[in-house]
Amino acid sequence: MSIAKKLIDTLKENLPTARAKVSDSYIQLVALYPLMAITTSSQHKEALKVIEKLITFSSTSAALAKDDGLLTYLNTLSELVSDYEKKHYTPEKTTGRDMLVYLMELQNLTQKDLADELGGQPIVSKILKGERELNLRHIKALAKRFGVSPSVFI
Repeated sequence: MSIAKKLIDTLKENLPTARAKVSDSYIQLVALYPLMAITTSSQHKEALKVIEKLITFSSTSAALAKDDGLLTYLNTLSELVSDYEKKHYTPEKTTGRDMLVYLMELQNLTQKDLADELGGQPIVSKILKGERELNLRHIKALAKRFGVSPSVFI
C-alpha cells in the first residue's frame, strides 16, 4: 500500500462525516486544472484565462449561482492568483494628485468644476501640474465631492 493511500485512508477515518459532499463540477474542474500554488508567469497567465472563462460562463448563465462547486473553485483559484500577484507585483505608488486626475477623468470634470472646492482655478491648475500639494482642507473637500474616503488622496 502506498503512503498516499495510507494517508487518505487515515483521513477518511478521522474526518467528521458531517462535512458536505463536494459537487461533481468542482471535482471535474480540479481534474482539468488542479488547484496548486502558482509559481511562474505562465501559470499565472493560464490561471487568469481559466478565471476569465469561468466568469464569462457564469455571466451568460445562472450556473455559478446554482452550483457551489463552480463558485468554490473560482474563489479558490482567485485566491491562488492573488497570492502570486502579491508576491510578484508591487503596486505603483499613487499620489493624491494621481487620484484627483483619475476621478476628474472618470467624471469628465474640468479644473473649473473643482475651483470652489480647492480655492480657485489657479490652485487646481498648480495641484494638477504637481507644483502644489493637496492640503487637509483640499483633501476633505475632495473626499466629500467624490464620495470617497479622505485616505484616497493621501
